[in-house]
Amino acid sequence: MGIELTAALGLRHAIEFAVQHLVVLMGFVLGLAVEASAVRRAMRLPAYARGLPTVLLAVPLLALVVVHVLPLPRLAAGILLLMAISPGVPSVAIAAYRQRGDLSLTVALSLTLSLAAILLLPLSLRLVSDFFPEVFRAPPTVRLLEKVMLPFLVPLIAGWTLRAWQPALARRLLRPLLWLFKAVFVCAVLALLVISASRLREVDGWTLLGMLVMTLGSALLGHLLGGPRPEDRTALALAAVFGNPSIALAVASATDQGLRLLPFMCVYLVLRTLALSPYFLWNKHRLRQGAEPPRRDFMHSGRT
Repeated sequence: MGIELTAALGLRHAIEFAVQHLVVLMGFVLGLAVEASAVRRAMRLPAYARGLPTVLLAVPLLALVVVHVLPLPRLAAGILLLMAISPGVPSVAIAAYRQRGDLSLTVALSLTLSLAAILLLPLSLRLVSDFFPEVFRAPPTVRLLEKVMLPFLVPLIAGWTLRAWQPALARRLLRPLLWLFKAVFVCAVLALLVISASRLREVDGWTLLGMLVMTLGSALLGHLLGGPRPEDRTALALAAVFGNPSIALAVASATDQGLRLLPFMCVYLVLRTLALSPYFLWNKHRLRQGAEPPRRDFMHSGRT
């Protein structure tokens, strides 16, 4: 038992290191890529108003339905619920860019959802207390703000400041930093594959089905409620699917029992990405069929 706990602690530190550095880098890249004024305008859009209740209410309710209808192992049920109440991952912006989603809307949702998830966490954890009453515990709000919000918000503001002060320098820095983020992200995914490989054989058919239903169901909710604009639909679909590992990690790390969930959280992150592949393929086909205009440069992705 002691060896298992030590391994879980080592895994937690490795994931924390990767997640925090990815979030810091992503925040700075988005600050260079998306104007602050575009994010403020996005917060006044109907799609933004629809996106908040979709992610904060509809997705957790879908998770409750999935874990009550399907005969999932308690471990899988708890992880699905934990990720459903931990929204707002900033790295969804890369997926939104590749899928021609609205980046200014994505950043607006990431900021708001991360803050809302932190403030609502004590209430949200009641959703999972029936499954793991001794495992999930809300860390102090100040600690969550420090670990989750600041690593994204501070570099985002720094990127906005540099873009406003030296736009030419910001333009030159953007592309190499974007490639650096992609390289670090690929390394993190490979690390997750290595970490989760030994646990994949413990995932049964019901768990796979639950993860597939949760992933595609969340994407469908966001897509349908995104409104008439294709880029809004894509942004909301991805925001609904991608939970925030920083929040989930903080919750799981609050207790010794929760630390033992970390390898299975890695499995879920990998399987969720694979389960989302059908939506990515369908969305690209839909955009080609709809003769969408060519994607603008990453530096000019805000609404006009």
